[in-house]
Amino acid sequence: MAQSRGATAAGWETRILAQLEQRELRVATVAKVIQSYSRLAGKVGEFASHSRDAEARSREMQGEHERLLESYERNGGGGSGGGGGSSGGSTRGMSLAQQRIADLERDIEAMKEERTVLYRTQGTNAQRLLDLSDKMRETDERLRQQELEIMDSHEALRRSNSKIDDLRAALKEKDGTVQILQDEMSALQLEIVQIEDRCRKLQAENDDLVKRWLQKMNSEAEKVNEVTQELELIKRKSEALSPRMGPAVFEDDQFFAVHSPPAGANAIHGASLVPRSAVGKIDARMEEVHSIAISGSGALLAVGGQSTTVKVFDAETGESVFSLSGCLKAVNHVEISTDSTLLLAASSDHTARIWKLDTGRHWKSLTGHIGSVMVAKFNHDASRVFTYSQDRTIKVWDTQRGLCVKTLFTVSSCHDFALLDSAGARIATAHVDNSVRVWDTASGKRLREASVHKEQVMSVWASCTGSRILTNSYDGTLKLVDASTLDVVAVMSAPGYRPSRNWARASLSPDGRFAMAGSIDGRLFVWDVNSGDLVRTLDIHKSAVCDALWHPTGMRVYSAEKSRYILILH
Repeated sequence: MAQSRGATAAGWETRILAQLEQRELRVATVAKVIQSYSRLAGKVGEFASHSRDAEARSREMQGEHERLLESYERNGGGGSGGGGGSSGGSTRGMSLAQQRIADLERDIEAMKEERTVLYRTQGTNAQRLLDLSDKMRETDERLRQQELEIMDSHEALRRSNSKIDDLRAALKEKDGTVQILQDEMSALQLEIVQIEDRCRKLQAENDDLVKRWLQKMNSEAEKVNEVTQELELIKRKSEALSPRMGPAVFEDDQFFAVHSPPAGANAIHGASLVPRSAVGKIDARMEEVHSIAISGSGALLAVGGQSTTVKVFDAETGESVFSLSGCLKAVNHVEISTDSTLLLAASSDHTARIWKLDTGRHWKSLTGHIGSVMVAKFNHDASRVFTYSQDRTIKVWDTQRGLCVKTLFTVSSCHDFALLDSAGARIATAHVDNSVRVWDTASGKRLREASVHKEQVMSVWASCTGSRILTNSYDGTLKLVDASTLDVVAVMSAPGYRPSRNWARASLSPDGRFAMAGSIDGRLFVWDVNSGDLVRTLDIHKSAVCDALWHPTGMRVYSAEKSRYILILH
């Protein structure tokens, strides 16, 4: 940068020196012209003086000539006796005077011509002098302008040098800042290396803790199994010692009879009817109900909620059959296998558990999630279990071995999922980002997704064939969606329908003709799926409805409210 500034300064000096030299040349030329003019003016003055002298001599000669003529006339007129010698001398004198006068006149004429030439030359030189003076003025003006430009250039150069000095100071300061940042970066890199080392150590400790925790959970599961066996033995002994009580449930210290469905109703599969009124009530005897499930045969009803136990009731009579323990925290979802032999529960203790319904004994604990397990479902033959956790993963489990065989990451949080085929090869998930997604559980890839609702999708329910999906959203609508394209087939809504934020599952009737969902104000809504029209509204609950299911025959409905009770509707 210093070399560049030096070269710029040398360029300016060279240009200024060249311009000054050109000016000196022009001034010298003008000076020569002025000197020539002065010499010419001097000569003109000399010629003028000579001319004046000649004119004076001519006038004197003319006067003398006139005097001589006068004298001659005077002498000629009276000179008869004057003698011839005097007359001859006067004649010669006059001739000489006339010749001299003629010579002088010629000289005068020549000098006048020379003076005329000199005057013409003087005029020409005067004009040239004026032109040169004009050129000198123009040159002086240009030089003045150039001097002003040079002064401006010097000022600009001074400002540029000042700016360059400022930039150098700023650059020096930034170099210092860069050096400080480099030092800080080096320190941070060293700290990152140390943190990574600590992370590796913590990861190793975490892996060891998880391993120990799994061992502990398995040990606790075994202890729970042993306790369950002992409780079952005690229960059998108690049943052997005390008579079995008839089926009855209590409502406000009064009996509420549970009526059986009409004869032959179990044989009418697929002919679903719209519920009209409640004919029975089951007290779940827990602080809050979250989920209900009915067995494939329709004989058993499972209830999970804000309790560490899962309650199993006789779906016909409402009589308690089992109280399955083993969960350490609340139960978020329950499911009964198609063959009615196994019960599955998803718990907030990060675990899903399986019980055998023929004995009521705990059979398997599926551990591996790092968040609350919100949904758990069997495939058709119960060979696989599917679980979703708040850790945003869906895990696929081998039921017999109790091992996780596949993990799917769901991108965003889910509320529910549904199996679209009997094997569970495809599942549909309901998300908080208003979307429904379809997954291939074998590859873990997302097959399709669509933003179906304007707000969170609270639940999904697959039809018997898996070709249709019923969605329930917090925007107050239910939609029937084509599972292959995720196109909306039908939209269902009703005045006053508003689902609960956390627990709001909608379901289809066994024949797929009707859709049913409960509202936060305790009302139960039933729609015709084909037309999307509201068929019936039942104001039968005292608190928000969290789950509602049809009996497999389609002749009965089970509707659960959050505050403890499940209603049986015909």
